[in-house]
Amino acid sequence: MRPEPDRQNLVRHRFRATRVDAGTRLDKFLVVRFPGYSRTLLQKFVREGHVLRNGKPTRPGRIVEEGDVVSVRLPELTRPYAIPENIPLDILYEDEILAVVNKPAGLTVHPGAGQRRGTLANALAYRFGELSNVQGQLRPGIVHRLDKDTSGVLLVAKTDEHHHLLARQFRERTIRKEYLAVSHGVVELDSDLISLPIGPDRHRPMRMAIRHDVGRPSDTFYEVRERFRRCTFLRVRPKSGRTHQIRVHLAALGHPIVADTLYGGKIGEFAGIVDRQMLHAHRITFRHPLSGEEVTFRAPIPPDMERLLETLREEEPDP
Repeated sequence: MRPEPDRQNLVRHRFRATRVDAGTRLDKFLVVRFPGYSRTLLQKFVREGHVLRNGKPTRPGRIVEEGDVVSVRLPELTRPYAIPENIPLDILYEDEILAVVNKPAGLTVHPGAGQRRGTLANALAYRFGELSNVQGQLRPGIVHRLDKDTSGVLLVAKTDEHHHLLARQFRERTIRKEYLAVSHGVVELDSDLISLPIGPDRHRPMRMAIRHDVGRPSDTFYEVRERFRRCTFLRVRPKSGRTHQIRVHLAALGHPIVADTLYGGKIGEFAGIVDRQMLHAHRITFRHPLSGEEVTFRAPIPPDMERLLETLREEEPDP
């Protein structure tokens, strides 16, 4: 007699393998269909006889063939996890241990209070099945984050081991990130380092602020790429990774990001052109955990930022 799962609430499913599934290990076949369960846990249930292939017990490493019938009887998960959703993803790069995604503006990175669906984490769970679990089931594979209305390049780890190796590079500040931003006003210096401590805003809990009392040291280097009559196009490289760091530092400089209403940016004069903060994670450089070689990935300038730049260039007076 096969041992029963510890919990009484069982998930029962029956799958027929297709031509696309042929050649896949059984445990990987299951992870794609049950992304809330870790691969290790699924392997355990296979060994305990709760997964049958063509009506017979099998092994986690058994190769699935077209037409195989896989019967599954698993304990229902009670902990929250990112529910897989078929949300389109722009994959810039993928290999066996990581992926690089171009996150669109408006997409929240992971589920949180009041939002369980429609996030990047839900899309990743659907696209990849099993990812690293270092940040928990609600944040599969997510090594770092971008604000909801910030677009651009974002790293995703497929295994816990390589997640830790990538996170270490973030902690040691050896990963280099470059952002593009359009700020209000004409920035005077061609380049400069903004070095101001950042901490929670005393009066508005959703904001961060320059805090010389409790703020953490924060450095942001910027270069002017293009000046316009009423705005500046900037290349920005944060040397630390505080929440909202670029947004807070540029606002403190007196040049908030266009349409960043949380930090003093305005939409009104650009209504119909943009509807979110003009901040884009353009490039990331890091050492690949497998090869040890330095690699760089870029996310192209998004259409709304291109439209704004074209508008600003057209406003320039003739020489």
